[in-house]
Amino acid sequence: MSFLPYFSAETWTILALLITLIVVYGYWPYGVFTKMGIPGPKPLPYFGTMLEYKKGFTNFDTECFQKYGRIWGIYDGRQPVLCIMDKSMIKTVLIKECYNIFTNRRNFHLNGELFDAVSVAEDDTWRRIRSVLSPSFTSGRLKEMFAIMKQHSSNLLSGMKKQADKDQTIELKEFFGPYSMDVVTSTAFSVDIDSLNNPSDPFVSNVKKMLKFDLFNPLFLLAALFPFTGPILEKMKFSFFPTAVTDFFYASLAKIKSGRDAGNSTVNMFILYLIMLFVYVCDGCDWTRSIRICLCWL
Repeated sequence: MSFLPYFSAETWTILALLITLIVVYGYWPYGVFTKMGIPGPKPLPYFGTMLEYKKGFTNFDTECFQKYGRIWGIYDGRQPVLCIMDKSMIKTVLIKECYNIFTNRRNFHLNGELFDAVSVAEDDTWRRIRSVLSPSFTSGRLKEMFAIMKQHSSNLLSGMKKQADKDQTIELKEFFGPYSMDVVTSTAFSVDIDSLNNPSDPFVSNVKKMLKFDLFNPLFLLAALFPFTGPILEKMKFSFFPTAVTDFFYASLAKIKSGRDAGNSTVNMFILYLIMLFVYVCDGCDWTRSIRICLCWL
């Protein structure tokens, strides 16, 4: 008596071929660094070394550095990622050859209306956006923001002192996260939210939603494990970023632009400069929703 179901020879052949293809697809990309002689943690089929992130990004990187030295290779799903801690190589990548060779960043697609953000754009599109934005980050404009940063630094120290006076343990992340958010929103959006003392502010909640990362997000796993699905899902309007969040920032920047058009002098100079710059560069084209949201993402 056979314990196996009865299938024809053709069916068994197709099943064997399917299983073989699944196994080959799962292991196929993981020989890249072995061929190059670059050490690194052993990847798992499909997942690569992604599951190691459960230890924490910093802990995983520290562990790899201690075990493999200044250069090692990991796999984000099927994507090979070369990690380097050699100063000269980092300088070459980030400075010397950045504009010519290393223009692109890791892209899982599903960026929604942020497809033109400087952290997502590629090749000539990235070069064009960078050339437009570079004049915005001059020392003079950054110095204009110093007074605002100084005020929020005082609030940060005051909040930490209150916690210390109560003889309580201070979780630095809980203080520096809101501090960074206060600096960004006040310098870029002219909005003083005081997120340290007002965590329920709409700006705070929407920024947290925008930056929230879940390793086991089904969309992320699908795009990482099966990269060919990324463009397909993008065409179907799937996105990592909730529509409600992008709508909020779109409305915020639309309000700032309206203030600029009305001659409202209280609109912050940095975001005002970016608005004027993009209007100049995009003269003759529509002031699109995606451009506004990408400005927020800066």
